Amino acid sequence: MLVNSSLTVYHKYYDETERLEKWKRFNYEKVWWFGGKGAGINKGYENANDVQVRVSYNFNDDLNFNDFRVGDILVKGTLTKDITTQQDLDQECIYNITSLNNNNFGLNPHIHIGGK
Repeated sequence: MLVNSSLTVYHKYYDETERLEKWKRFNYEKVWWFGGKGAGINKGYENANDVQVRVSYNFNDDLNFNDFRVGDILVKGTLTKDITTQQDLDQECIYNITSLNNNNFGLNPHIHIGGK
């Protein structure tokens, strides 16, 4: 698999003890990232800003499909900032996960993520 970027994922979860929604950050150094804001309108205006990300099991030792959910936040690059709300990322170009596929078979097992 080709790699061209790194990825930060903010995974939303519910903390039972504090009874609050929280965000957990995951960083992946070797991913394939395609698309983005203003990437092109060949797919139509509705899909012009979509992204496709593939995170390889071969390159990311701690990769776990359960760390991803529809609605989680994707940021291209490696961020070290922890957040308490999505608004903490106002200065970043963010995407929300809209689709997930666990392609854990064949010579190139990976997680395929779609985002808007």
